Amino acid sequence: MLNQSISIKLTPVFKPRDDVSSVLLGFCGDALLMAMDGSLPSAELFERLGKPRHSFHIGEIEQELYTLLIWEENITLPNELVKTNLRQFLDFHPPHLFAMLSRAKQLAHWLYDNQYCGRCGDPIGYSERFSSLTCQSCGFTIFPRLSPACIVLITKGDEILLARSPHFEKGMYSLLAGFVEAGESVEDAVHREIYEEVGLRVKNLHYFGSQAWPFPHSLMLGFFAEYDSGELVLQEEEIEDAKWFTKDNLPQLPKLATISGIMINHWLKNR
Repeated sequence: MLNQSISIKLTPVFKPRDDVSSVLLGFCGDALLMAMDGSLPSAELFERLGKPRHSFHIGEIEQELYTLLIWEENITLPNELVKTNLRQFLDFHPPHLFAMLSRAKQLAHWLYDNQYCGRCGDPIGYSERFSSLTCQSCGFTIFPRLSPACIVLITKGDEILLARSPHFEKGMYSLLAGFVEAGESVEDAVHREIYEEVGLRVKNLHYFGSQAWPFPHSLMLGFFAEYDSGELVLQEEEIEDAKWFTKDNLPQLPKLATISGIMINHWLKNR
């Protein structure tokens, strides 16, 4: 969903670079650290935490080098720093900042979850060659985890299908979504999820775009589809409500920075 070109090689920090400005993204475990006023903390504030456990350059955009710093989960924070929910940055500007925060969050979660080898149990270390974690005892290699999920905007004439999960904020409706299962194509996942969640069949499926979704490590793959057949039958444990809406009677919608918000806005612009 970005227009900028991002360098994504994960490289350890050895020395500052003079040719770019540095943007520091700090985490305790996999929790984002922010200043009390909601801004990104300064280097001086981070220095009060001591040496981080991990320090990596994670991307470069337009002469800005983004650096991920990770401290232990239980470190004592000064009053000027707080652990923050990344969701509050969904509408943050400039547009590329959420993308870099998303990358940082996913990498921090990956490092937090893989401190020991899942095959032999020994401590695991970072391998710069492959931007991976590698066990020095058995050679097992772990790459950052991605969990692909499909999200689908379904239309029926001038109507759009929107649904509510019990976990959504009050009054908000969004698009149907679900994870791709092992051995399944994304297209097959779209048809399966729609039928499981609301009992409908769809046709004319086509791809829209994707978005990294760091909660904690999803990759959202967006599709448009048209209603084919069936009546709404809700999967109660997943869907609280689902209805057909026109552009003139829409409920509360997801934030525009989310892929669901982007897709709905695209549909509205073409009505």
